[in-house]
Amino acid sequence: MAREKKNMKTYELMVALKPLLPDDLRKSIHKEFVDMMSKDGGEVLDVDVWGKRYLAYKIQGHNEGYYLVYNFVHTPKNINEMKRVLQLKQEILRFMIIEVDNVDVIGKGIKKKEIEV
Repeated sequence: MAREKKNMKTYELMVALKPLLPDDLRKSIHKEFVDMMSKDGGEVLDVDVWGKRYLAYKIQGHNEGYYLVYNFVHTPKNINEMKRVLQLKQEILRFMIIEVDNVDVIGKGIKKKEIEV
C-alpha cells in the first residue's frame, strides 16, 4: 500500500450535471463519486459547488448546467475506469479530469457552497 501512496497524483474533476435534477439525486451522484474514490484507495481533498451556470452552447438541449468541482488524489491507472463510469451516467452533461500541477492552491479559492450528504 505504501508503494501505491507514492504513485498517487492530484487531479481535478469538473462535472456539469443536468440543471433540473432534484437535490437528492445530485447528492446521490456526489456520494457515489466519493464512495468510488475511497473504494479504490483515493481521497477527495476538496469539493466546490458552483451551482447553476449558463453554458457557452447547448448540450443535449440544455442552456444551463449544475457544476461541481472535485480535487482528489488517486493512482493514474484508475482514472480511465473513472472516466468510463462517468460517461455512463445520464445525469452528467459533461465532465473533465485534469492533473493538478500546483497542489498548494487547492481549497484556497472562493467557495460558493459545500454539498451536504
